[in-house]
Amino acid sequence: MSDSTKARRGVLRPEIQALRALAVLLVLLFHFWPHRIPGGYVGVDVFFAISGFLITAHLLKDVQRLGTVRLGSFWARRIRRLLPAAVLVLVVTAAAVFVWVPTLYWPQILREIAAATFYVENWQLAHDSVDYLAAENVQSPVQHYWSLSAEEQFYLVWPLLIVTAVLVARRVRRVEPIVAIRGVLAVVVLSSFAYSVYETSTNGAAAYFVTPTRAWEFGAGAMLATWPAWGRSVDDRIQAALSWLGLLLIGVAALFLTTGTPFPGYAALLPIVGTVCVIRAGAPSARWSPLMLMERAPVQRLGDWSYSVYLWHWPPIVIFGLATGEKMTWPVKLVVIAGVVLLAAATKRLVEDPVRFGAFSAGRRLWPQYAAGAVAMALVMSLVAVGNQWLERTSEANTSRLEQLLAARTPCLGAGAWSAGEHCDDGPGGQLFPEMSMLTKDTGPAYQCYDQEPGAELTSCHIGSQRADATKIALIGDSHAAMLIPALEDHLDAQNWAVDTYVARGCIWAKVGPSDQLDPCHARRRAMADRLGSGPKYDLVILTGKRSAGGDRRAAEAQIRRYVEAWRPVLERGTRIVVVVDNPTLGTDGLGCLANGGDPRRCAIDRGAAFRTGDALEDAARRTKGMVHVVDLTDLFCSATECPLVIGNVIVYRDTHHITATYARTLGTHLVERIAGNLAP
Repeated sequence: MSDSTKARRGVLRPEIQALRALAVLLVLLFHFWPHRIPGGYVGVDVFFAISGFLITAHLLKDVQRLGTVRLGSFWARRIRRLLPAAVLVLVVTAAAVFVWVPTLYWPQILREIAAATFYVENWQLAHDSVDYLAAENVQSPVQHYWSLSAEEQFYLVWPLLIVTAVLVARRVRRVEPIVAIRGVLAVVVLSSFAYSVYETSTNGAAAYFVTPTRAWEFGAGAMLATWPAWGRSVDDRIQAALSWLGLLLIGVAALFLTTGTPFPGYAALLPIVGTVCVIRAGAPSARWSPLMLMERAPVQRLGDWSYSVYLWHWPPIVIFGLATGEKMTWPVKLVVIAGVVLLAAATKRLVEDPVRFGAFSAGRRLWPQYAAGAVAMALVMSLVAVGNQWLERTSEANTSRLEQLLAARTPCLGAGAWSAGEHCDDGPGGQLFPEMSMLTKDTGPAYQCYDQEPGAELTSCHIGSQRADATKIALIGDSHAAMLIPALEDHLDAQNWAVDTYVARGCIWAKVGPSDQLDPCHARRRAMADRLGSGPKYDLVILTGKRSAGGDRRAAEAQIRRYVEAWRPVLERGTRIVVVVDNPTLGTDGLGCLANGGDPRRCAIDRGAAFRTGDALEDAARRTKGMVHVVDLTDLFCSATECPLVIGNVIVYRDTHHITATYARTLGTHLVERIAGNLAP
């Protein structure tokens, strides 16, 4: 998406400029009107194939002229071409975030700005896509740098592979360098495509971003560059037909693929084959060829600005949404698009071209260019550091004040406000806990012994009393069970409770059968049954988990039966079981309401909506007619009509369904008292 279109002898190739214009237009329309151009994201794939073709064409010129690739010069050209505009947009975006975006989103955005600076944003997004604790991340204003990261990684590795292929060809002697290069390309394309198909079907979220699933797209364009261009021997009509076919394939992908289509995988063949067809067709002179459209001045100009348009178009979309909590209207979108085009034109003229073609690029010494690149990246990282330091200072002050209030047993703090009466209206000074920027990280010790993979071997951690006469308790469940650890931890020694935690992503203890072999929690549940049924006896088992009784009543009934069947042998051993009713669920706009300065009282969610999803564990416990006890904390989350987002100056939720460790700590006394009531003889 960012290479020179001078493929041969400095001649501008109008079809490649037109492809760039089409690609950036598809991406822009997709991001502004996703339902109208549902597959517009394939514009990125078009860019990948173009980049593979152009970069390989440049590298082959070095091989033909010098017998090798001048790696230092090549990478210096990439720095001059890509870094100036990319750094400019990152700096402006960081400044805009500091001014307009609520601090709730700063940690994630600053982390991604750093990743974008070092061209590893695609791997950051891939990591977050499989990280349960990052499952509710917002889209960041630099998320689109994932594709630039994939490109840069290609630019780093591909020249090395070409150099290796040339060296091998020299050793073998009978093999021409171009043949060796094609062989390497064939291996890259075929292996990457196979991996892309596999990974897309098994781990689609990460597959979209990672370089190995995308390498074949660059490779397809690169392979094309290794073959000589068509001469006059090929009829212009055939070339024109091929060009139209390529455009048709890209158009079909843009109009008929959706965000639900497994991608890249097989589906990416449409835009990649289409792009290869257009490039291969060249500039056919047949009267009905698409060349007359491609050569139009607006198309060529947009192609020239495409890199900067791509960089500038995404940040305002995200920042507007995060800053206002609203979606752009049509008039706003049109104004933003006009501004993006103007910024792109200015960036091309005032930043890209002077650095790329000016006196700075004419020098033979490469180290000043590398040094300038390092300084530019350091500038971005300095902004990231300033933002993180400000957040750290703010968080430390907030945490210090919170610990003072907890130590003083402030009655109006958190859950205590429900029983402290109306005088809690003013709360402890109007300050919210935790500080908004630390909200998503407010997990306390909840995940220190938590299995992210449901299929992981059963593990447990011990917290609480070490005395021989301690009450032995097992805490079992998913991340919602882990949320109770901060609530329990401060009280375990005083209660003489010894707790073993068995918490894992998505795994709630239930009866397993032969048909559950494919369930990732199968082995864990079987091991849990063995541990509780024949291992050292626990005095009490505490169970909880995310609400899961949805609209399918038959499935819910089956789940309830599996819970009850799993509990029976444990109850027969004399172990008591307590089910803690799961907390209500927050609406998707709740935290956004609070982050954007909304009145906490107006950010509350209707009680009915908060309990729209049933709790199968609670239903199962009530079916046992008192054999399994129920601890219900709903009165500490909701009034008769609504469930507040802030209670006693403590923010209750860190995402749509996990509570903060801070609020959990204020629940501790109430939770322990209600559980202890079930231990009494």
